[in-house]
Amino acid sequence: MVISKLKIAWLIILLLMTNISLAQSNSLIGTKAPELEFHHILNYESQTAQLSDFEKKIVVIDFWATWCASCIEAFPKLERLQKDFNNDLQIITVTNEPLERIEKFLQKKSLSLPIVLDTDRSIATHFPHRMLPHTIIIDKQGVIRVVGSSKDINEDVIHKMLANEKVSIPEKIDVIDFDPLKPLSGNENFVFQATITPYQEGLFSMANASWVNTAYANRRILATNLSAKSLFEIAYQFPVSTRTIVTLKQADDLDWGKQNAYCFDLIVPEVVGDQRFDIMKFHLSMFFSDFQVKVEKRVVSVKVLKLIDAAESKLKSSAGGSKSVSSSGKGLSMKNAGIAHVAEFLEPMFNKPVIDDTGLNGLFDLELPWYHENPKQIFEELKKIGLELTDDYREVDMLIISDRK
Repeated sequence: MVISKLKIAWLIILLLMTNISLAQSNSLIGTKAPELEFHHILNYESQTAQLSDFEKKIVVIDFWATWCASCIEAFPKLERLQKDFNNDLQIITVTNEPLERIEKFLQKKSLSLPIVLDTDRSIATHFPHRMLPHTIIIDKQGVIRVVGSSKDINEDVIHKMLANEKVSIPEKIDVIDFDPLKPLSGNENFVFQATITPYQEGLFSMANASWVNTAYANRRILATNLSAKSLFEIAYQFPVSTRTIVTLKQADDLDWGKQNAYCFDLIVPEVVGDQRFDIMKFHLSMFFSDFQVKVEKRVVSVKVLKLIDAAESKLKSSAGGSKSVSSSGKGLSMKNAGIAHVAEFLEPMFNKPVIDDTGLNGLFDLELPWYHENPKQIFEELKKIGLELTDDYREVDMLIISDRK
């Protein structure tokens, strides 16, 4: 994307205002791996092992979780590598999730690689990280050669290590002590500030626009390492991707990548806190001056959330208390909240709008698990609480991002 002179000047000003000091982990590459002890191993000839047991092999330690889609997507490739280089390679997967969850995962997803249950994080402590997947490759001499992600591992990497050749994979360094409560600018005394930076190495991608129970409640919007498309979706309060249409001639300008990722931090006075999304729109329209963004109604394919029996609901009415909604790759947990949150949770899972047609206006408590190894299980989970999803076409508001004319 060609950046206008205005954008370049504005970026320089913002970067000069920014003084981000992020403590990063010391590099592990080239250091001797510690003598690791693996306990509670599944899919292996023994329940315990030590790193030294594999001293004649290249060892890959792959940290993962059942809620990490990219981790699971990498397993077939890792299994092929293990089969193709079996005499010279040992891949060990490590998770901190409990046995019960892993057993349930294996019922639906076949995996032949050893799985170490690191529930006390004794293995993870030696390789600090915040983002998954996180993958370590140790050569036959016990030296750490790669700190990266499972996507970095392929046949070429293994061949080079067997030939004692240099492996050029950028080191994955997570910022362990990043404190999102501190402004990105590093300046905590300003009542109003807006900061935009390029991609910040080591920060995970995240966004928070509410800041409940903090000094920034309802007057701050923070987003780290997100694409311009994601920033616009936040500003217009649209869900991620499911209700966005990109018509740019160079649509890849909005694809996520280090070259197209940004950090955005807006802090406004409390008196204009309810206008923070409009203020964010203003700053984005100046910075991304090549784009035109608007909301239009379009007829699109949707999922519709309905009651299975319109006359009866199996949902548990809320027992009261404060509202609580928490969603992640593990599922949705909510207390004293409306059913619209269920539709919001399901949208990114199906990558299309989910319309709430239940007609339920009450507040509910519920737990709705999501299993990446078996996405269709969600239909059974919904059925348990008397809900179903059907296909339809509906006219809905869509966020349209196009080239500015």
